[in-house]
Amino acid sequence: MIVLRVYRGVADHFQIRLSEWMMLWPSFGLWLAFQVDPEMFSKSPSYAYLEAWATQNTWAAIVALAGLCRLMALTINGTFKGFAFSPHIRGFASLVGVVVWSQISLGFLVAYVSAGGAPSGVIAWSTMVILEFANTYRSFSDIGKNAAERG
Repeated sequence: MIVLRVYRGVADHFQIRLSEWMMLWPSFGLWLAFQVDPEMFSKSPSYAYLEAWATQNTWAAIVALAGLCRLMALTINGTFKGFAFSPHIRGFASLVGVVVWSQISLGFLVAYVSAGGAPSGVIAWSTMVILEFANTYRSFSDIGKNAAERG
């Protein structure tokens, strides 16, 4: 019964939360890439500053935790009727994404400017930041909508 309840909660909100669901891919995709290629940081100057800030394994853990945070928030969303804090949890997950992707974007930018990294990483990862800002805005606007509906 709980599996059906979780399924309905996810399915009923999937389309409206599509951009949040899509942000699972960079989290788990980057984590997978770090696992498949443990020497990734040493192959490109684009990772020079990320490596200076933390090891590749640490970054793998960070992006995996960001993805798990998002997955839990989206699973909770809509699954428990009347749970007033669902948008708060989604907003927190989006803010985690903003922090993680902005640090990765900054690492790529600094590497591009000072270590000969590629500018394409700056564009790609900063797109994730923009999407997470939009997700954060939508989550927190849902808080206001829920408060107005409750009176």
